Amino acid sequence: MNKLGEHTLAYETVGPFVTHVHLHHKDGTNRYSARSVRKGARWIRPMMLGADAQAKYVVCTKRINYWVAVAFMIGSFLFALPGFFPEALAAYSNMVFFCGSVFFTSAGYLQLVESINKDITNPELFRTEQCYWIRFAWRPKNLGYLSSLVQFAGTLMFNVNCGSAFFPLTILQQNMLIWGSGMLGSICFLVSCLFAWLEICRDPSITAGQSPEWWIVWSNIVGSIAFQISSIVSFYLPQTGAEFAPTVSSFYLTLGAICFFIAAALLRIEDIVDSRKLISGEYSA
Repeated sequence: MNKLGEHTLAYETVGPFVTHVHLHHKDGTNRYSARSVRKGARWIRPMMLGADAQAKYVVCTKRINYWVAVAFMIGSFLFALPGFFPEALAAYSNMVFFCGSVFFTSAGYLQLVESINKDITNPELFRTEQCYWIRFAWRPKNLGYLSSLVQFAGTLMFNVNCGSAFFPLTILQQNMLIWGSGMLGSICFLVSCLFAWLEICRDPSITAGQSPEWWIVWSNIVGSIAFQISSIVSFYLPQTGAEFAPTVSSFYLTLGAICFFIAAALLRIEDIVDSRKLISGEYSA
């Protein structure tokens, strides 16, 4: 529990991780979930900004949400596209994959910045009278931050995975740089999904099978599992240098990318739904 002058913060946790904050103040109590604050759906009462500064802060958050979703959709689309290429266009697949990985990394970094600056485990978020953004910090008790951080690391692994395909490599180097980085990237995505699920699993406002947040997390889980299967079977045979199971790998890679595209599109739906709640005053309490 933290004291902020006349305000007091109490935390709800899953293990060592904070998922909700109760802000006790002279007018009552406000309950904030980590995800709704991070996505700009909740306005922290003690942040006594002027109307213009408040609007600027919310608009900035919503703008980040928009570009995170759009960049993930473009990246997912580019990862899925080669799965539908005819044989004549197969030579362009690596270039398309690399472009997709760049969009993934851009979206991952924006999401990481968002999680740093809208972190309910940071008491300064509830105290500050200024509106500013920082680009990096360590927030180990915030599941959204950990999910974003590990996902960002995974996108960097896929940059290595896709970029290495442009260079002449031995079979051993292919397995280390292409297959190995793909495996690590897929593992990072799975761990990221675990953190994301832990963040929402006890939130009573999120209904299984109905809430956009639930569908976002589970679409990403299915996509990450598909990417992991694709990575497992895509190693290079030492005898021939051929990929072990290219057809299976391509199928699951495409399936995973489609799931990621759905999750990214649902991010836009989540943002629109939350914006309507914010405007209507549903989040004012």
